[in-house]
Amino acid sequence: MKKVFTQEEREKIKRQVVELVRQSGRETLRQLEAKTGATRYLLSVLARELVASGDVYNSGYGLFPSEQARKDWQNARKKLSREKVKKPVVVDPDLIWSLPDGEIRRYDRRQNIICCECRKSEVMQRVLAFYQGNYQGGCE
Repeated sequence: MKKVFTQEEREKIKRQVVELVRQSGRETLRQLEAKTGATRYLLSVLARELVASGDVYNSGYGLFPSEQARKDWQNARKKLSREKVKKPVVVDPDLIWSLPDGEIRRYDRRQNIICCECRKSEVMQRVLAFYQGNYQGGCE
């Protein structure tokens, strides 16, 4: 059964909510529920009262000390998400490949290096000679 809070207990929880929100800068109802022990419904009712009195600001992202604090928090989140997008590209189009024979050359998308290296190998030369008769050609 749900606990019924007296008016003094409700006022105490309100003060606690205002203090927690001012300390952390942002609190969700779920976080407040864990910290105060009150139900989320009671906290939502108390939050409405606190918003009406101007002690906290409520948005879809939680309770904030003020509207400016919410704007600052959202701008900080946008800045972080932009920084994540600006990660350096992992695959460079001018990537330098080190080939099995030790040769180092720039990547050329018009030439299949792996296929050429495979064709030039001694084993592949025998396979191609077997299937095509007198295979003499190279890759380049």
